[in-house]
Amino acid sequence: MKNLPYLNSAVIIGIILFQSIFIAPAINQLINTNEAAVFLRYIWPIFFIIIGLLSLISFISILKNKNQNSVLKIYIVISLILMLSCFFAVPFINNAKDLENELLWSILHMKTVFFTLISLILNVLIVFKWNFSSVKKGKN
Repeated sequence: MKNLPYLNSAVIIGIILFQSIFIAPAINQLINTNEAAVFLRYIWPIFFIIIGLLSLISFISILKNKNQNSVLKIYIVISLILMLSCFFAVPFINNAKDLENELLWSILHMKTVFFTLISLILNVLIVFKWNFSSVKKGKN
C-alpha cells in the first residue's frame, strides 16, 4: 500500500493519455455530432471523477502511511483540486453549448484541457520522482 500513490499516478497518466489520444478523436470522427454530444456529456464527468477519486485515494494513502514527502502531497492535492474543478465546470460548459455561447464554451473547455494537462504533468512528475528515488535507495 505504500506504493499506491505512485501506482495511481501511473493509472491517471494512462487514463488521460488514452482518453485524449484515442477516445476523444475517435468520437469526433466516428459518431455524428448529436450522438457525440450525448456521449461526451456522459463520459467527461466520469473521466474527471475517476481521476479525482484516484488522487483522493493516493492522498489518503500518503496520510495513512505517514509519508513525509510534502512535494508528493502537494502534487496530489493539486491534481485532485483541478479534476474537481473540471467536474464542477461540466454543467456550465454544457449550458454554454446549449445556449450557443461559443466564447464561454471555448474558455471553459480550454480551462478543462489546461487543468487536465497540468494534472498529467504532475502525475508524470510523481512517477519519475518515485522511480528516481527508488533507484537512489537501491530499490526497484
